[in-house]
Amino acid sequence: MKPLNGHSGTDGFTVAGSVLKSLDLDSIGSLVGLGADVVMLVDRASIVSQIYFSNSDLADYGLAKTVGKRLQDCVTVESVPKIDTMLATGTGTHPVRGYQVNHKCSGKPDLPVAYSAYSAKDFPYTIVVGRELRQQMIDQQRLVQTQMELEADYRELKEAETRYRTAFKVATVAYVMLDGERRTILDANPAASTLLSSTGAPLSGKSIRDLFAKQDRDRVGDAISEARHSPNPVNLDGVTIAKGEPVSLTIRSYRENGITNVLLSLWPADQVQEINRQRIEKPIGGATLEITDLPEAVVQTDAEGQILAANTLFLDLIHAPSLTQVLGRNIGAWFSSAAIDIRVLYARLMDEPYIRGFSSTLTDNLSGESAVSISARLNSSNNTIQLIVIPQATGGERLTIPSPGVPEQAEGFSALVGKVPLKDLIRESLDVIEKICIEAALDQTNNNRAYAAEILGLSRQSLYIKLRRHGLEDYRPGSSRPA
Repeated sequence: MKPLNGHSGTDGFTVAGSVLKSLDLDSIGSLVGLGADVVMLVDRASIVSQIYFSNSDLADYGLAKTVGKRLQDCVTVESVPKIDTMLATGTGTHPVRGYQVNHKCSGKPDLPVAYSAYSAKDFPYTIVVGRELRQQMIDQQRLVQTQMELEADYRELKEAETRYRTAFKVATVAYVMLDGERRTILDANPAASTLLSSTGAPLSGKSIRDLFAKQDRDRVGDAISEARHSPNPVNLDGVTIAKGEPVSLTIRSYRENGITNVLLSLWPADQVQEINRQRIEKPIGGATLEITDLPEAVVQTDAEGQILAANTLFLDLIHAPSLTQVLGRNIGAWFSSAAIDIRVLYARLMDEPYIRGFSSTLTDNLSGESAVSISARLNSSNNTIQLIVIPQATGGERLTIPSPGVPEQAEGFSALVGKVPLKDLIRESLDVIEKICIEAALDQTNNNRAYAAEILGLSRQSLYIKLRRHGLEDYRPGSSRPA
């Protein structure tokens, strides 16, 4: 089917050339601008003679100032070869399309534009038509940021899985993870396979009943049912496994994908006496009895920070399901983002009998962070330390290394010398300096992150990683910096 005007698609450029000769420059720019964001008329010397843009906010990028200048001088360095190629290869029969370039803009991010060029015989100008890509650039940055966050989360997940899988496999205690409804084994560590299987073969998929002697299968089944509905572990002694050896069990329930499953811990008979002692043994000096009724979260450690006792309020504060998951661990495990604070606190306790109102940041078992105030006392009679941990409203000041440029910076550093290792002081101060430099670069470039990465000598991806690490993803020039 032929077009109504009688011209075929193959000679459309011939018609366009004749139309150009019959219109003045303003009419040409206005006509072409109906379907484009930017229209330029560029002469044979690459000088921009006329420019038209449909969106008024493009004027803020200084496009009007390009008139009278070479187009190559109005774009970023990496875009100059693209302009040269576009203007050199465009002809009336073969227009060039899709040259994406960036315009230099003082005080604003670069303006990305996709240009196409058309020139006709005997027409003194090349018509350069552009489509601005600001929204696409924003979408690409969001996509890159999201991808980086997904990759970081995936790495953290794989690292956590590796850590717990390694701990699960090397544990000397036999652990069996059980489907709470079907009573089939989901997973078992090598110690469980050695204890329960005569051949040491994997136990996954087997029924838990088949691993115990017939006379004890009902006892084990009842204990599993009780543990699924009990907030506390269920202990079972004197149970005989299918191999004929007596064992003791501790059964705990946990939630997985909306189902209550069960974790079994098993010990051979020759270890039962030690396990029973651990079940009923009180912490040193009856500390549990002393701190249980206190109205604040309390924890007792040795001089190295190993936890000897803790009350239920401390368990609630760190979201720990039971005391057994806390005893024996270092108190620093819940101050991972403020490890230097805990070292300073324990160093000060060697010189001071007690400390009040020590500010820090606690990280609970769910990776949530909260500001806390710590009061601590050293019991010199048994060399133990009692800590009272009180949640605080956000915004409280922390005892930490001061940021460069703040008053009394030298005094802040000198107070930590001798109590904190030099390598920790250097590492913490380098992080602070890096953050200050990134903020300064963003201020100087008016949040142009591509230019900020360039003046910092970083790739854009490296800059985005550092912005996320320092919490500067939403940083805006002129915003108040944290003290």
